[in-house]
Amino acid sequence: MKRLHHDADRGDAVAQFNLGLIYDDREDDDVHAIDGKRPDAIKWLSRAARQGLPRAQVRLAELYAEDPYASKDALQACTWFLLAAEGLSGARRQNARSGYERVASQLTAPQIAQAHRHALVWRLRTEVRTSAARLSSGLGRTAL
Repeated sequence: MKRLHHDADRGDAVAQFNLGLIYDDREDDDVHAIDGKRPDAIKWLSRAARQGLPRAQVRLAELYAEDPYASKDALQACTWFLLAAEGLSGARRQNARSGYERVASQLTAPQIAQAHRHALVWRLRTEVRTSAARLSSGLGRTAL
């Protein structure tokens, strides 16, 4: 577990995702029901999701979708389901789309539009960061 925390703290998206799953686990080692550590799960899943890991995006969306009375959580769930669906294929993509449709059915049209705007802004920011990283890595090279 120490190694996983170390890797997650260093920014490893897969380690962050795995920590999120561990903190979200609602059973102990003897398969007895326990309260999950939702805030810790959300913290680590959010970090992995923001790095573009679709599995983390789906799980984070599912966590947000679990509270049917919190429209803010439902809005975030829709946004993450939309983003995850773009990075997945096959049955996993369909599951993300189904999750989106299920949660979107609880929202108003303006809230759904807001979720789409949030997803668009997130994609654009990610593209800008990726382009900037590529440019900065190429600037240090000199022509021979």
